[in-house]
Amino acid sequence: MFEFHGNKPIAMLLAAGLLGAGAGAWAQMPGPRGGEGPDGMGPMRNMERLHKQLNLTPQQEELWKKARDAQREVFQKMMANGREQHEKLRAEIDKPGADLKQFMQHVDQVREQMRAQMEATRKQVRDAWFAVYDSLDANQKEQVRLAIKDGMDRMGQRGRRGGPRGGMGSEQHDHG
Repeated sequence: MFEFHGNKPIAMLLAAGLLGAGAGAWAQMPGPRGGEGPDGMGPMRNMERLHKQLNLTPQQEELWKKARDAQREVFQKMMANGREQHEKLRAEIDKPGADLKQFMQHVDQVREQMRAQMEATRKQVRDAWFAVYDSLDANQKEQVRLAIKDGMDRMGQRGRRGGPRGGMGSEQHDHG
């Protein structure tokens, strides 16, 4: 069942879209904003460190800024849309005598619309980050590969020790 607790569903959907980018996942990570929101979560908090480590040329830096700004803009739009949709759904369920079946059908429609929107924007942002990646030299690309590997290792370790999902071991997977 689709539950609304603040902006968690939207954040989770966005995170799933970002993680679904595969090899381009490193590129989906927004820059830091003081450790709040998705910028302070998991491997995303290391993006600024990677940025400094890469020692970008002026051309690469411009591409980085464009991709980072596109990422932030998409995230802000998705969060605003999620809040708006949450408010609309909340207003519907707050009505006395609301038809629960009809409400859940509407929730499903909203979720599908958001999924489609996220897929389209994920591709746009990924393409912007791939432009950065394509501009990197072999040494810089290796640094990115190692940063992705390190982030994946840390995520795997969190899962094995019960991480933030509350006791979920590495042998269990949440496909919901």
